[in-house]
Amino acid sequence: MSHALILADIEGIIGIRDFMNEVERSKELYTREIEVYIEALQNNGVKKITVCDSHNEGNMILPSIITENVSLVSKIVNIPFQEDYDFAIMVGFHGMSESCGIFPHTLRFDFRHLYAENVPIGEVELYCRWLGAHGVPVILVTGDREAAYEAVFFNPYRIACCVKSLYQNVIIEKSLLYKKLAKHIDIALRLDFSNCLSHDDSMITAEFYNKDTVEILANMGYSSYEGRLVFNNCADFVKRLYTLVSDLNMVNENFIKVNAAFLSEIRKLAKIVNKEDLEQTEVLSLLSNTVITLDSRSRAEILKVFKELSGHYSVEHGETCP
Repeated sequence: MSHALILADIEGIIGIRDFMNEVERSKELYTREIEVYIEALQNNGVKKITVCDSHNEGNMILPSIITENVSLVSKIVNIPFQEDYDFAIMVGFHGMSESCGIFPHTLRFDFRHLYAENVPIGEVELYCRWLGAHGVPVILVTGDREAAYEAVFFNPYRIACCVKSLYQNVIIEKSLLYKKLAKHIDIALRLDFSNCLSHDDSMITAEFYNKDTVEILANMGYSSYEGRLVFNNCADFVKRLYTLVSDLNMVNENFIKVNAAFLSEIRKLAKIVNKEDLEQTEVLSLLSNTVITLDSRSRAEILKVFKELSGHYSVEHGETCP
């Protein structure tokens, strides 16, 4: 075994609770866990290791891990596939959106689900199939309970290691969990790697929380069908991911402008509407959407109800209907 690829994410790393507000602490914990994998792999005779920090901008793993035989790259787009990798391990991963994970999401806050032939998949299976398309078998996945479940749901042969859970109520020493990770690497390296190679032969579709997103992106040239974006497979999706993210940012900026103006008008109407009347409608539920997820259908329904109620209220009090 000459070359290993470590694909790393931060949400499923041991000890990390709030990586957005505890940045330096999270960097140290992230880096320390990566060091555990590196040491375990080297103890098993792996000569070369490439580590990819796939989280956000890929700048959370400290460069102290870099040595003559260990390289560090930021973002999956920069993984050098001209290199030959004997296998990959995916570490620190999390559950898909709407799962019971600690930081459940699929890629971003605006994706609701990815589907492989109508079966929901998260980042774990997405990247397993993408790596499989490059001929790289994933032999081990670590992270939270939901990530471990997803890893073996699609391939029960590969090894998965859960190190944290939403339901965990016992504090376990990090040193014990690090030993657990090292032991799982020992076990995974004894597998027949060919049985861990994922096949990337299913169409991938993407669903978003804002139902207007797909129509807008379809007008920008993306393929769509029945309210979802359509991609040939995981490799096609990942290849286009960064362009898609850029387009989504632009779309979301427009949602924010439109919805901010809309909500400003609704606040004016709300001043002459009884809350008790609103509670008899679906409006409060619709208004629970954010300025990014509130879609045109919801806006139309909200406006209709507010106008009906404000008009009814005005008539009752002898005022002119708007």
